[in-house]
Amino acid sequence: MVTYNPNLEELCATVRVIADQVSDIFVVDNTSTNFSPDWIDILNGDFVATLHILPQLDNLGIGAGQNIGIKQARMSGSDFVLLDQDSQVSVDMVTRLRAAYINLVRKGVSVAAVAPRYCDSDNGKLSSFVKAGLLSFTRLVCFTKNSVLEIDFLISSGSLLPLSVIETVGLMDEKLFIDHVDTEWYFRAKVKGYKLYGVCDAVMTHALGNRRKVVWFFRRRNVSFHSPIRYYYIFRNSILLYRRDYMPRNWKFADVTRCIMLLIFFGC
Repeated sequence: MVTYNPNLEELCATVRVIADQVSDIFVVDNTSTNFSPDWIDILNGDFVATLHILPQLDNLGIGAGQNIGIKQARMSGSDFVLLDQDSQVSVDMVTRLRAAYINLVRKGVSVAAVAPRYCDSDNGKLSSFVKAGLLSFTRLVCFTKNSVLEIDFLISSGSLLPLSVIETVGLMDEKLFIDHVDTEWYFRAKVKGYKLYGVCDAVMTHALGNRRKVVWFFRRRNVSFHSPIRYYYIFRNSILLYRRDYMPRNWKFADVTRCIMLLIFFGC
């Protein structure tokens, strides 16, 4: 879990749920101003997991924070790492993700990661999984609860990655700092022959953006609003990834379309 000025009440709630589903929890804190080691005293009860607090001297970003946690998980002898920082997971999410991974591997599939659907914390709507089309992103529908869908990329929150795959693909790109860290890693994994899957019956609650608002922009949209510096990284990192050969051409076209729409909408 990578934290930066987290809501401590929500963080504690996340720890309580996830602590009975994993062996260790590594909280990598990027110099939060509201963060202190004594927040752990808010927690009550005995957990299966061992909680490790890893305070940093500077805000290193999501990629570097995840890499610190991944290295610690590797040293602890873990087989998988679950990336998360701002979600409320269901009580059986990790079990469902791991079961889906094992079933796929038994079929001879090389799996880079499996991920849950997320329930929007603002409106309660369940997300769809996504593939990159020619000029836009195509949403895949879970027709049955037990479906497992091959997809193009995932959000990092809630994603379950085997450490053996990270050894082959490499760690997260720390230079990206925050946006597209997950996208870049997943496409790097796909180039090496791995596949990504969305698990329809694994669910978490996730917040997108600082706030949400329903607006009309060619159609009715529920738009996420981020801080200005976040939009800087969205555009900057997209441009950086367009220059990388292993990023698929259809993703580049679809992402250019997305960035143009963001520029027009927020520019207006």
